[in-house]
Amino acid sequence: MQKMKDERVLVDVIVTSPPYNINKEYGSYKDNKGRTDYLDWLQNVAETSYFILKENGSFFLNIAGRPTDPMLPFLVVDRFRGNEKRLYNLQNTIHWIKSFTIEQEDIGKNNAFRGTSIGHFKPIMSERYLTDIHEYIFHFTKTGNVKIDKMGIGVKYQDKTNIGRWKSATEDRRDRGNVWFIPYPTIQEERPHPAVFPVKLPELCIKLHGRKDGLLVYDPFMGIGSTALACKRLCVKYIGTEIDGGYIRIAKEQISGKIEEYLHGDEDDLV
Repeated sequence: MQKMKDERVLVDVIVTSPPYNINKEYGSYKDNKGRTDYLDWLQNVAETSYFILKENGSFFLNIAGRPTDPMLPFLVVDRFRGNEKRLYNLQNTIHWIKSFTIEQEDIGKNNAFRGTSIGHFKPIMSERYLTDIHEYIFHFTKTGNVKIDKMGIGVKYQDKTNIGRWKSATEDRRDRGNVWFIPYPTIQEERPHPAVFPVKLPELCIKLHGRKDGLLVYDPFMGIGSTALACKRLCVKYIGTEIDGGYIRIAKEQISGKIEEYLHGDEDDLV
């Protein structure tokens, strides 16, 4: 990012998921900084990224806490907003749901849908804490007033009588809202990276910001290339940086070898 800043490279969208500092087994990065060091490190990410993001750009930060430290994501938000000097504005808070359960009694007798549990999660074996099936996606902008393309990720109305009920409801498409259910693809083998987010996550973020000619997306923690795959599918340009040579190799293999599968919608074959 410092090199991009020095060379005056500007990007439209940043989508990323930095290490969560919860002792994940990454290839070369030690995910065990002291709490203050971790927050200082992410503040440095915020301050440097601010110079390479366009004035009307969007920074989508995926991050999670843990049951023993649920306040950590909000402390990160404070660092992105800046302490002494103003940095980013928090424009939207999106809740990424990885799994959920709907019971029949909560649906209604006239609904043909039956109760079910959907999605994947890693259970927490604790007598004190609930299993965490949720993460945050914080949408930062410089002004807090950047127009977004809500209908770009819109969904159809379940009740079609809503169409025309409001002046804005002129078609069978509504605002998705800030709760996104994005399950992990079914994986039958060991993951090459301990914290891969689904390709659909950066795809929705990019579409929400709004696609246009020449759009440039950047992921400073590229990992094995999920953001790059999303960009390839959306036909937008991207830049990615990653410190681990092994992950870079896998990312290149993913981008070159599996993109055709993903372009045809077979996401279950992707990590």
